[in-house]
Parts: sequence; structure tokens; C-alpha cells
Amino acid sequence: MINLDYLSFTGDYITKSEIEKYDSKIEQILNTIQKKQSMLDWFDIDTTVSEQEIEQIKNIAKEIRENDAYLVVVGAGGSFLGAKAVIETFSPYFGNNLSKVLFAGYDLSSEYLSELLSFLSDKNFYINVISKSGNTMETSIAFKFLLQLLKEKYPNDYKNKVIATTDKQNGKLRKISQEEGFRTMIIPSEIGGRYSVLTPVGLFPIAVAGVDIDKLLEGAKAGKQSIHSAMEYAVARDILYNKGFFVESFTNYEKRAEGIALWRQQLFAETQGKNKSGILPICNANTTNLHSVGQYYQDGPDILFESVLKIDKLKDLKFKNNDNFSLFELNNIVLKQVALAHLQGNTPSIILTIPELNEFNIGEFIYYNFISAAVGAYLQQVNPFDQPGVEAYKNLVKQNASYLLEQIDLD
Repeated sequence: MINLDYLSFTGDYITKSEIEKYDSKIEQILNTIQKKQSMLDWFDIDTTVSEQEIEQIKNIAKEIRENDAYLVVVGAGGSFLGAKAVIETFSPYFGNNLSKVLFAGYDLSSEYLSELLSFLSDKNFYINVISKSGNTMETSIAFKFLLQLLKEKYPNDYKNKVIATTDKQNGKLRKISQEEGFRTMIIPSEIGGRYSVLTPVGLFPIAVAGVDIDKLLEGAKAGKQSIHSAMEYAVARDILYNKGFFVESFTNYEKRAEGIALWRQQLFAETQGKNKSGILPICNANTTNLHSVGQYYQDGPDILFESVLKIDKLKDLKFKNNDNFSLFELNNIVLKQVALAHLQGNTPSIILTIPELNEFNIGEFIYYNFISAAVGAYLQQVNPFDQPGVEAYKNLVKQNASYLLEQIDLD
């Protein structure tokens, strides 16, 4: 169960009476979500992925792991951030990364892609290309380079090493997959990319990494028990935004959770940053950044609030023959005292606490954020499920780089 504390570290900025004024709005929004009229299939976890799809995911994931192969996930935005976040949460900091899941197709770094291709040249690998349309520029470029390498290495078997996650019927990637004979998984038509981590989009790479997707989905289903808490979080954010706090820092005190913060950043920014309104989400790693941007948080302009992720149970470290010292305890003391200090500097904090880092709790936390992001957009009176601002740069790139883009047609 996720614990929400928006009163202890926000002072007079948020009161219970202010929260209660939102009751009628929240009831209306909940009714809207429950109707699931458009792009809301994520609301019921049973409609995000079928039992048959789960079985397919597990079978192919097992095949890749038994072949001791790498999986290169090729996708942008919601097509990779959720999976990457979950995998990083459960991967060791040091030593061998048994998951062997790599990511590409989310930027235009020629250095990164060159080194990736060089690394894979003598490795056994599969490709999981993810795109509903098949037209995403970064994804198309990376896929074309990776597919060329795959064909060179496995001229007679490359088709079996590509898994395309795409629209059920339409789009360029669906057409290519049918022509080539690639194995496919489906992106649900009524779930947008940033809400897709619990569909085959995210579940397949996560399963390849050895994470228990059954427990992840169980936790997400249990997330319905926290709907009202998630809505309260959305209301608390809205109250702070209306009082001039335009920037929200997703602050972590555990490095494993930094990927989760980046996923939340995309989820909230694309869901709510519209019509010249919305909170700007940023990511912050403490205690590291207490020695840098912490100065700004404490003494900078009063435009910022923090949403701090607290974890109740992690590995502890004590000195030999001295049980009086606990590094884990010290980290949580610092978390609380920093929040109190920042409040003195007019930077309020909301604390979100999960019991421990396991698949069930992360699944619940993912669902919790789905609800909060969508509700926050409805409170702003914007569509939670479109991203019109993303098209502006794409149009300019098409106009000014057409001579390059015409070279990546995958047909």
C-alpha cells in the first residue's frame, strides 16, 4: 500500500479543507475514467494484456534467456522508458547484468549507435522494435541499422530474431512485419505509449530481464485500492500549482529508483503540459544533489515543490561490531530533515512511501501514477492522452532534413 503524506511537509500551503473542496470534481473525474470511453483501457489491468499474450511473452523471453542472447529494445518515449525503469530497479549495481537487455532508437546519437553495433557484432542478439505507427524517426533509424547487422550475422534466421510490437492492423511496422514474417506483439489501440508499460510494450523486455511480470501485474491490479490516494496526490499537486509552484521535483534517495523518476517525468509532462499550462516535472537524485542544486531548492525562487519517493525497506549497512550505526536509517533521517529544511525555504514536499522495492509494489506504484497523471490533466481541463506539442518539431525536421529522412524508409 502506498502511503501519501501531503500535510507534514507543506505547512500552510495545503490544508484539509482545500482538499475537500475538490470532492465533487474528483467524483466527476472518477466517473469519466470508469466509463473508459477513449484511451482508458489501462484503467482495468485485465484489458492491458491477455493471458494468451502473457504466455507468448514468457515463452519468447525464455527462448532469449536460454540462448544467452541480448535483447535490443528499439523504441522512443513510452516505448522504452517504463521497461527501462523497471529493469533498472531490479538490476544489480555491479557485476554481471544477467538481463542482457539493451536500449536504442530513442535518440540520434551516432556515437551510441556506432558503439552498440560494434558491441553486438560478435554477440547473439534479438531485436524488439516498438512503434504503433512505424514512423518514429529515431526508432526507424536505429532499427534499420540493427536489422542490417542482424541480416549479415544471421542471413537464414534473422526473421526469427525480430519481435515487432505494433498496432494490431495498421501502420508501416505492421506491414513490414507481415511481409518479412516477424513475430509480433500488439500495442492496444486504446492505450497511449506513456501508459503502456503494463502491456506487451513493457512486459516483454521486463520478462526477458527476469523480472516477475505476474507479480508486477498483481500489484497494478491492487492499485485500485489506492485510487483515492492517487487522486488526493493529484489534488495536492493542483493546489500547489495554483499557488505558483510551477515545477515539481521527483526526488529519490535510492539510486535504483532514478529510472522510475525519468518514467514519471515523461508520464506527467506529456499528460499535463498543454495549452500553456501544467507543472514542469524534473528529476533529482539525493543526497547527491544536496551538494549542487540543493542550494537552489533551499534559497531559490519559490516556484518549486518536491514529490519525494521514500522506501521503507532496503538493504542496510552497519559497521562491524557496531550495531548502533545504520546507513539506511541515516538516509531516511536526512530525507525527512531535508524536507523540513526546504519547507523553511518555501519549498514544500509531498512524501510518497512504498514498503519495499519488489515487483508487486512497483506495479502498484505504476498504476498509482497512471491515475494521478490522468486526474491532474482533467483538473487542468486538458486531454490526458494526446501530445500535440510533440508534432511541432517533427514538422520542422521533415522540412529541413527531408534529403536525409527519405533514406530511412524501411519499405
